[in-house]
This record gives sequence, structure tokens and C-alpha cells, in this order.
Amino acid sequence: MSTQHERAERFSGHESFICRYGWLPKLYNAVLADARVLKEDEKATQVLGIGRNMVRSILFWGESMGVVGAGEQGGLEPGPLGRLLLGPEGLDPYLENQESLWLLHWWLCTRGNLAAWGLVFGSNALSRFDKQLLVERLKERGQFLSRSLVLSTLEVHANILCQTYYQDEKSGDDTSWSPLQNLGLLQTVRDDSTRTQFVVAQHPPVGLSARAFAFALVDFLSRQAGEGTRSVSMQACLNGQFSPGTVFRLDELQLRLFLDEAAQHTLTGALRFIDTADTQTIILDLNRVPTAYLFPQKQRAEVSAHV
Repeated sequence: MSTQHERAERFSGHESFICRYGWLPKLYNAVLADARVLKEDEKATQVLGIGRNMVRSILFWGESMGVVGAGEQGGLEPGPLGRLLLGPEGLDPYLENQESLWLLHWWLCTRGNLAAWGLVFGSNALSRFDKQLLVERLKERGQFLSRSLVLSTLEVHANILCQTYYQDEKSGDDTSWSPLQNLGLLQTVRDDSTRTQFVVAQHPPVGLSARAFAFALVDFLSRQAGEGTRSVSMQACLNGQFSPGTVFRLDELQLRLFLDEAAQHTLTGALRFIDTADTQTIILDLNRVPTAYLFPQKQRAEVSAHV
């Protein structure tokens, strides 16, 4: 069962810009100071220090990564990850820590509703691809939409995913530098035709902390069917659609180590891992999850106090 939020997948909206270094903290602070800062392009460009053609893109990435969201009266407000990471008491106000990037990656994959992300990081079906194959799969994925997608839209979307996670050494300028490239999730190889192949990395995830994993695990299990207690099989957590194992590209040993850490420390008392000859089951009592591992909900008072 897919645990991505049930909204229509998107193939555009980012314009032709990846999310650049410094954009998210800058956007969060601007919205905290003025909920309507993006309503006027001229004001937005001055406050954010970006070009007029980038305004829609920075908003797209801010919303897609949970840094900002729709607020009252057509304005914006801090989003769940914005409050968690960048708020006055945030975990990482300047996005300097690797665990913050893993959380942004998790949110983008599971809640961003982006078609290319669903293909590459929502399942294990496309672990090696070139841009042509990715475009073909995107075309198949979009054939049931009410509107047809032109080839250029699919090509831009495919390029944006690749550039978000991999920086070509030939383009080492700041405009091609995305924070998610630091995760090392995409690598490149050359096939016999010298065409560049992208490979989703399977090495140990550098900087994926026990805390970031706990957030993702709770988020994943909270969207399973059930009341206060939720359960999934080990295999569903490892290979299921939009599961921690799939989105973070963990192997079975890595997942087991993270689960053991969560059961013994971060989520102790809330998480159980049953490992018998017949079954391996992960059980989470949502009522006993520490609030420190729940994504923040809306807090309008925080916004109004700074506007």
C-alpha cells in the first residue's frame, strides 16, 4: 500500500530551478516576518535576494519540503519541517546537519507528490536509469491525467530530479548546487553506449541519525490502517512503497540496526520488534510516541506573533 499522501502527482511547478543552498532558511525567515512576502514579485526578489523568475520555484520547494505552507487570508506560514528545523528553537536553523537533509528528503518523497520522486525513491523499481528511461516512465505514469503532458515538461522534471541529487563536475557553479546532493543518493556510471546511467546508491546512509529515522518510522506507521497501535512487516518497512527502507535505501541489516536503536532508545516503550521463526513484525503504539518524534502541527500563534 502506498503511504504517499493521496493527491494528484505533479510533474512541474519547480520551473527549471533546483532547490539551491540557502533558499529554505531564507524563505522560512521571510515568511515568519511577513506572511504575504511572496504576494508581490518585486518585494519577494528584494527580501529573498533572488531573480523574479525564481519566486515561484522557491515557493514550490518550500511547500514541497514542508518548510512553509498555506496560511490564513492567502498568506503563508511556517510548515511542519520549517518549525522543527528552522524555528526559534529549531534543531538546525541553518541546515548545516546531514540529518536535516534526510528529513527534507523524506518529506519531499512521501508528501511532495512529485512523479519523478515516486518513481525513483518511492519504490525500488527504478534503481538504475538514464534520463531517457526516466522520461519514458514519467510518460507512462502521467497517461491517466486529465491533461496531456508535453515532452519538454517531462524532460525538465527528469532533469530536476537528477540535478537535485547529483552535481555534474562540469557544472560546479553555485546555481547547480543543491543541499540534497550531500546525501550521495545518486551516482553515475557509463554504459557501453557512453550514455550516463544514474544509480541509486545502496551504501550506508551517511548522516542518517537515529532521530531522523525515528521521525520517518513514526510518520510511515502513522499512515497505516488502524487505531492507536499500528503494525507492519519487516519486509513492508524495508521494501514497501514510500517506506523508510525504500526512501532511505537501506539494506536489511541497516534497517534492523535502526529498528533496534529505536526500540531500545529513541522510541522505547512505544515500539516493539517481534522477531520469530515465522514472522518479523514492527508494532508502534502511537499513544506512547514521545512528542519529540512527531512532526509539529500547525501553530498559528507562532506566525501571528512575528507578523
